[in-house]
Amino acid sequence: MVNGMHIHEERKAHYYERGHWQTRTVYETFLKAVQSNPTQVAVIDPYRSITYEQLRTFSTEIANGFLVKGLKKGDVVSVQLPNWIEYVAIYLACTKIGVIFTPIPVNATAKEVANMFTISRPALHISVCHFRKKAYEPILNEVAHSVNLPDVYLLEQEGESVQDRRFLPFHLLPVDKHVDAPDVHADDALVILFTSGTESLPKGVVHTHNTVLFGEKAMQKALNITEDDRVFMASPLSHATGFLHAVNLPLITGATSVLMDHFQGEKAVRVIERQKCTFSMGAATFVHDILKAIQQQGNPGALSTLRFFLCGGAPIPRHLVDEAKENGFRLLSVYGASESPPHAISCLHDSEEWVSQTDGQVLEGIDAKVVDDDRKSLATDEIGELATRGPNVFVGYFNDPSLTRKYLDERGWYYSGDLGTLDSDRYVRVVGRKKDMIIRGGQNISPVEVENLLLQHASIKEVALVGVPDERMGEKACAFITLNPNGTFTYEMMVTYLEEQNVAKYKWPEYIELVPELARTASGKIQKFRLLEQWKTKIV
Repeated sequence: MVNGMHIHEERKAHYYERGHWQTRTVYETFLKAVQSNPTQVAVIDPYRSITYEQLRTFSTEIANGFLVKGLKKGDVVSVQLPNWIEYVAIYLACTKIGVIFTPIPVNATAKEVANMFTISRPALHISVCHFRKKAYEPILNEVAHSVNLPDVYLLEQEGESVQDRRFLPFHLLPVDKHVDAPDVHADDALVILFTSGTESLPKGVVHTHNTVLFGEKAMQKALNITEDDRVFMASPLSHATGFLHAVNLPLITGATSVLMDHFQGEKAVRVIERQKCTFSMGAATFVHDILKAIQQQGNPGALSTLRFFLCGGAPIPRHLVDEAKENGFRLLSVYGASESPPHAISCLHDSEEWVSQTDGQVLEGIDAKVVDDDRKSLATDEIGELATRGPNVFVGYFNDPSLTRKYLDERGWYYSGDLGTLDSDRYVRVVGRKKDMIIRGGQNISPVEVENLLLQHASIKEVALVGVPDERMGEKACAFITLNPNGTFTYEMMVTYLEEQNVAKYKWPEYIELVPELARTASGKIQKFRLLEQWKTKIV
């Protein structure tokens, strides 16, 4: 078993007894869809499409290549790719032979990739030569300065070739030999999903075949997803949203996944209309831009096939819910975390008002509660930390038993760090974040990481990063800063500094506020909610 994994035997027996967990793996579930409709289109990316039978053949070839290379069950393969068909095929190859799939965001910096390599220790890494004018060989060369590189394969697009002799073109993976695959079980580790927490290093969230399959089947049931559906996905497949709901959900239902590798509102409208997509998921930012594009095009019927769009990561503005309805589709809330995905979702019959006021209803088969600082249960509608337990909950942080014990207790409860309420009908309302995470356009930003970097600047005495509301992005980051005597610091200086520190651009604060002091409690702790109040007062 992977170090850090914790499957409570009593809960395991309970889940099997209730039928929540089964013996079938992700790959075996995929094969059932292949057998049911082999000529059905499985995935459409910006360049091509592939049927279920073709995807089975492609993934089998890759799996054979991995085995010829000497990969064993339990080894890790890391993948830093855009939303392309190859991503899905590589994932299925891993599920077939028991290799742990580890997605890395395409926008991750060299420092972030090195941190993820340090945690996951991949035996093989697959990336791309270039994507959107970004070269990945220099990133890997920089990574090599701090960690040992695994074997690296790079996808080449037309007119490209791998330059560094240490790296191999992906097409040279030895796929023409057959090697017997090892036995894979539904309780084996399936994936490591990296999530930004309050700690400076990312956390490697481990899921098994069973935890992923239960969550996606629960969503399929709640939303009536069938093989006739087509999911549009512009969120990166390296994030839980893309990986779970645009890769696993379609593959286990026999539906079609329509992928977009770089989101643009106008282009998204064209893709949804041309491919007749029926639902989508992502940040409210996407919906904002899609509706804006429809208005500019003067084509209110463009999304006639779209039934609903699931939004998570930030509250959905009521006006956005109403505008979506006017354009023929519904906005629904979804709430979860990489550790517990998804555990609440709006019902199809919920009113628009209810969708904008809650974060969904806890799914069947999942337990939820709200607790105080001592982890004692609170009454209905009282504000506290949200905790969940169920067949969808992760089984630990990769190679980090102490961190696992911090968030996942002996009885299988995951403590999210999110503050909220739970009503008598099991509807969740998230009111804040105990861990102060900032969610900008659906992407998590750890304030601690950015604060620690800014504190190294000679002019800065103290800093607190706070999420401030934004109509389009949900939240943006504002850095409240106190200066050292004679210190100077401007927004332009901050941009230059963070760029020099190799910080991913989406983590840069959009605003800075120079203040004489930071609001604190009597014990000296910074009161970020007071800083947020200052911001709101200023912009009124």
